[in-house]
Amino acid sequence: MGILTVLVCALGLGRLFFRLKHVTDIEKEVEKTTAAFIEDRRDGLSQAGYDGLCAEAKEEFRLEDLAGPPEKPVTDFQILLTDVEHARGQATVSVDVQRGDGTREKEVYILDEDRERWKMCAFPS
Repeated sequence: MGILTVLVCALGLGRLFFRLKHVTDIEKEVEKTTAAFIEDRRDGLSQAGYDGLCAEAKEEFRLEDLAGPPEKPVTDFQILLTDVEHARGQATVSVDVQRGDGTREKEVYILDEDRERWKMCAFPS
């Protein structure tokens, strides 16, 4: 009986570990996608960056709208918080950004999961 209890506990802990690892991996992928978008957007969004937008964002923006550099490009950034809503397949990322003029502000990016790939849907323009 004691061995069965230990086995059940070990299986439960193993399952919890792999579930937490999966959640952490998703958060890392969301943060990687956000960082790639911010870096790509600095000098004007590339075709690959545009391809990483969700369908709704592509309906709102054409590549030509985002291809030029932003008025105040981001020179440095730090991801502060990532919140993934697994049931909705949506993530919100809060980022502290620094601009070329030295100003800092908090920005929010929203991503949607599309066929196990995270795509940028809402971002500061």
